[in-house]
Amino acid sequence: MLSAIESITVGESALLSLVSMGTIMAVLLLIMGLIYLMSFLYREFTKRKKSKSASEAVSEAPSAQAEPVAPGSCGELKLVKCSERDAAMIMAIVADNMQEDLNKLRFKSIKLVEDSDNK
Repeated sequence: MLSAIESITVGESALLSLVSMGTIMAVLLLIMGLIYLMSFLYREFTKRKKSKSASEAVSEAPSAQAEPVAPGSCGELKLVKCSERDAAMIMAIVADNMQEDLNKLRFKSIKLVEDSDNK
């Protein structure tokens, strides 16, 4: 197109520059809109997935906790290679060292760690 025109005026070059920049900006705005649309759809999808899994967890929770827990307890305790007697002793020692009531502490698991020197 420009090779056919031997000389171009300043006004024509400015108009050509504006049209070119306008085209580039329009394409960039289109790409930006697509990115916003994709991020909106992704957020909505994850929000619905989380709310669906949360509602399923709420509906399953009452059946999982069929056993009544003792007053003052904070959930379950997982014992790994440890007897209940040893776990009770460890919890009592920790509560005494922290100078807190035992029912204010929450233990998630107690695991027996064996020394490598004794093997």
